[in-house]
Amino acid sequence: MRRIGSIVGQLISRRGYAQVSANEAIHQLMVMEVGSELGAGLQVGNLRQGVLHVYASDSVTLQELNFRKRGILKRIQQELPENKIKDLRFRIQT
Repeated sequence: MRRIGSIVGQLISRRGYAQVSANEAIHQLMVMEVGSELGAGLQVGNLRQGVLHVYASDSVTLQELNFRKRGILKRIQQELPENKIKDLRFRIQT
C-alpha cells in the first residue's frame, strides 16, 4: 500500500501543477520589476536547461524587456533560487 503523500506528489508532477505555480511566481516578480504596464504584455513560458522563455505581446515590450534583462534575471535569481534560472530568452508571442 502506498502513502497518500506520495500519490499526491506524483499527481502534482504529472499534471504540471508545480510548474504553473512557479510560472505565476516568476510572472509576479517580473511585473514587480518592470511595472504593471509592461507586465501586462508578457507571458512566462517553459524553463529548459536553466533558460526561461518569456513571450512579449509586441516589439516595444520585447525591446524594453531586453533592456531590463539583467535586473529581471537578478531579481528572479535572488527571490527564487530553487528554480536555477541562468538566462532569460525573450520572444514575440505568435
